[in-house]
Amino acid sequence: MNPAQFTVDSRLDGDTAVIYPKGYLNNLAGESLVAECGRYTGKGIRKIVLNFGGTGLINSIGISLLLQIIEDLRTIEGTVCFSNMSKFQVDTLDMLGLLKHLRIFPAESEALQYLGAGAV
Repeated sequence: MNPAQFTVDSRLDGDTAVIYPKGYLNNLAGESLVAECGRYTGKGIRKIVLNFGGTGLINSIGISLLLQIIEDLRTIEGTVCFSNMSKFQVDTLDMLGLLKHLRIFPAESEALQYLGAGAV
């Protein structure tokens, strides 16, 4: 997929930003995703759900930028949850040894429920 076709949509659900990356997550796309997360954290939002339902492939640089988002949230004592990931995406993160550092939910609603229960 052409990087120009990558988009990031988002919405606010209470005190949680829900972000929808769509397309191939690589270095250029990942930077726009990091910027979108930063837009919310800059406004004091400390809870983010990344819904990967529209994301196919994530390359190694895309994964490193996801790690940057995780670290950015940890720095401000925030929480990021991943949702709607494909089995391939979850298996890739598992192979890299990252699952123990991530909160992954099958559905966005489950991630929002987790964060709504006061998890930070």
